[in-house]
Amino acid sequence: MKVRLSGLFILLIAFILGFTPSLWAGPQERTMSLDELFQLADSVSLTLKSADSQSKVADATIAVAKNGLLPDINFTASATYNGNAWMAERDFSNGQNLDSPHFGNNFALEVVQIVYAGGAIKRGIERAELQAQLAHLDISNQRQRVRFLLTGYYLNLYKFRNMLGVVERNIERTEQVIKDMRAREEQGLVLSNDITRYEVQLQNLRYKRTELMSQIDIFNNQLVITLNLPADTQIMPDTELLNLSLREYSEAELRNIAEEELPLLKIGRTNIDISRKQEQIARSGMIPKISLFAGDRLQGPLTMELPPINKNLNTWYVGVGLSFNFGNLYKSQRDVNRTHLSTAAAQSRYAEIKESVDLEIHQAYVNYRNAFELLHTQEKSLQLATENYAVTENRYNNDLVLLIDLLDADNIKLDAEIQYVNARINIIYNYYRLLYVTGTL
Repeated sequence: MKVRLSGLFILLIAFILGFTPSLWAGPQERTMSLDELFQLADSVSLTLKSADSQSKVADATIAVAKNGLLPDINFTASATYNGNAWMAERDFSNGQNLDSPHFGNNFALEVVQIVYAGGAIKRGIERAELQAQLAHLDISNQRQRVRFLLTGYYLNLYKFRNMLGVVERNIERTEQVIKDMRAREEQGLVLSNDITRYEVQLQNLRYKRTELMSQIDIFNNQLVITLNLPADTQIMPDTELLNLSLREYSEAELRNIAEEELPLLKIGRTNIDISRKQEQIARSGMIPKISLFAGDRLQGPLTMELPPINKNLNTWYVGVGLSFNFGNLYKSQRDVNRTHLSTAAAQSRYAEIKESVDLEIHQAYVNYRNAFELLHTQEKSLQLATENYAVTENRYNNDLVLLIDLLDADNIKLDAEIQYVNARINIIYNYYRLLYVTGTL
């Protein structure tokens, strides 16, 4: 019996393991480039989906506005029960009843086509088209924002993973140094106090590694959530990013690109156009409206005769109509003044946006140039720090300097390695910021 129970227990465990691989699977590493992040975000970003929904509503509004070009067709039908007529003198004397046909019917069809409304219908359609264009521009603007946000997360993740690699290499080197020093300690060439100092250095490096792993987890989680990836996904940045071919720009060229491509500036100009269309629509209220109409009416009985005639009468008509509300001569002017002020406000807002964009472009351009200067500086610092550590290590091995000097040289080299990696990533970040502020990301 015990054997059988053990066998069943083993089968049960095997069954559970076979259908719960996720319990044992570790984090799923996924190497992704920035372009892959952008493409994935275009399809899963909730921000972009919301903007896309708004654009579809705006597109549907165009079709509604075009309804103004279509004729109005009105059809009415009614059936009535008619009572007998009663007729009397003006002083209500000599009253008498007149027999009337009791069933009555009325059918009417009328078609009205507006042929001129002072441009209100045409301007209304153009305004709806501009609003749809505005909604599509908002998608582009939101896409730029999402991509730049992802760029920041991605490059920070890249930066901290590279820093982690530097720290781990230094941990390995420090552990090896401690191992070598213990061997020398046995020979009486090294004091235990010297080893303690390096062990403190090792503990600091291990704590630094913990900090970096926490930062990596934060930025990785931000990317995973934004891209709607499985929670256990570990995104590994593409190392080829540092070999990205960077284009050279002049500040004037950047401003020209932004003028043509930046969604924010296009939105500002479109808002001005919408305000102008609204102003034209307001002015159309002061212009008469002309329409064509046609109708047909079938009615019975004929109650205009006394006694009523129990017959159907069909009539039809066509004509031209002119309508004008004289009250609009003073009412519409207020609306015109309001829309004129709205246009002026939109123009002021655009000028404000343009000024802000110019300032951002200048700042991004200066930072981009400075990033190269910083890289050259950090590259030289790393070279000097590496040479200094090599010389100090050699002198320490020959008992010409103290351990504290070797520790200082090691710390300087570690910091130089980290700053060099950060400087390279900083160039990439500032390059993508140039693309963002010009609307070409």
